[in-house]
Amino acid sequence: MNKGVWTTIGAYVMWGVLPIYWKFLQEVPSGQILAHRIVWSFLFILLVLRWTNQWKEFGYALRHPATRNAFMLNGFIVSANWFVYIWAVNHGYIIEASLGYYINPLVSMVLGVLVFRESLNRVQWMAVGIASIGVLVLTLGYGSFPWISFVLASTFGFYGMVKKRRPLASTVSLGIETLAVVPVALIFLSNQVVTDQIAFDMSPMIWVALLGTGVVTALPLLLFGYGAQHIPFTLVGFLQFIAPTISLIIGVVMYHEPFTAYHVFAFTCIWLAIFFFSWNSWVVARKRRQLI
Repeated sequence: MNKGVWTTIGAYVMWGVLPIYWKFLQEVPSGQILAHRIVWSFLFILLVLRWTNQWKEFGYALRHPATRNAFMLNGFIVSANWFVYIWAVNHGYIIEASLGYYINPLVSMVLGVLVFRESLNRVQWMAVGIASIGVLVLTLGYGSFPWISFVLASTFGFYGMVKKRRPLASTVSLGIETLAVVPVALIFLSNQVVTDQIAFDMSPMIWVALLGTGVVTALPLLLFGYGAQHIPFTLVGFLQFIAPTISLIIGVVMYHEPFTAYHVFAFTCIWLAIFFFSWNSWVVARKRRQLI
């Protein structure tokens, strides 16, 4: 349980600072970044599978149709999430992207209740309600439907649900997910080369950063995959507020995106909800220890 909490927190912190990485690569088209991200993630995962001696488990999962198909579908779901996020960051929508990851915990908690029959007590429901009000006000404050936010929230919510429904070593599951989309990525990059749409004269640092997309993609997903299997899905959802908060601060402080009164209200609601949820979790854990 403790390892699950800390690995999940680690994943969200890494995701929170990723806008800085994608901004560094903003001269590269979003589609090319995504394709590089998929290819190098797959190669990195193959090395990890070799290092952890999980080839047999990987092969068994591939031979099991239900498991293989579920995680291959997950590969396309998370790839859609990656593309929208990269595009949003590099087109000045970091705050709208962070809104998506504020909404996502609510999606995760709803899925936790509906799909996994997890229960929330009165204080937890109150926390969900406060966070929902903040997200609703922020959504209405945009004056238009924030499609970036809702695509990010829904795709990652269902991605996490598959992880929870089919427990599998995070390395193995990510190997299957990236295997599913690698052929598409390679075909896309080949087409970009043939049509002279890849700039080979980019600086060495850009090429190094493109190679590094495999690590910055796979590492937090491995941590998240482990955490999602070892802690309640409702807790996975609430810890998720860490990443968008970091991204929101980066968007406002580093890249000077507008931070309105709607953002202030939503931010206050969400952190108040986190306080109530965390306080309730501490009280419940303390009572359990006393009973033991």
